[in-house]
Amino acid sequence: MAQGARVLFCGIADDAAEALVARLSPGAAHAPLYRRCDLTDVEAVRALVVGTEADLGGLDVLVNNAGNDDRHKLEDVTPAYWDDRMAVNLPHLFFAAQAAVPAMRRGGGVILNFGSISWHLGLKEMPIYQTAKAAIEGMTRAMARDLGRDRIRVATIVPGNVHTPRQERWYTPEGEAEIVASQCLDGRIQPSDVAALVLFLAFDDVRMCTVQG
Repeated sequence: MAQGARVLFCGIADDAAEALVARLSPGAAHAPLYRRCDLTDVEAVRALVVGTEADLGGLDVLVNNAGNDDRHKLEDVTPAYWDDRMAVNLPHLFFAAQAAVPAMRRGGGVILNFGSISWHLGLKEMPIYQTAKAAIEGMTRAMARDLGRDRIRVATIVPGNVHTPRQERWYTPEGEAEIVASQCLDGRIQPSDVAALVLFLAFDDVRMCTVQG
């Protein structure tokens, strides 16, 4: 936004979203726009993405970063819980991208899907989440192949363990130290580090980079 980008984001945490808009708006060339949208409602997702082109005057970059990594034991999973968790973590990425493609075909674009390091590491107590996140990488590869000739790049972002208030629910100081010890670089990954990667992949400077980020 400081560089003139027009940004619209969605979710269901209204208070947190409005606080973010208030924090980012001063000094921004264009204040961010927030729209309430339950991402498990596929038709609402489609309508939001299609409407975004009019709200922003175009649609160049789609960042699919919503998900829920609540811990769950394999033996406790019911069909209803499976359907609910999968709805939160997978279908909306596909249908948001599908809805964005017509606008992007007119001038090119970038679709960035957030994956997870969790299934690469085989972490415990999140089998549904890891199933969905593994599927995202396969979906990204398929989209990158199908959309590349339309000048639409599609990449999966697979950050390491990011230090957020949500993640602090599960990690002790000892666990935090183990995370850092397993990394190649010292220090905890911050949300700003991931945001920088998103911006990098969205730039035209990396116009020949697709599939993995």
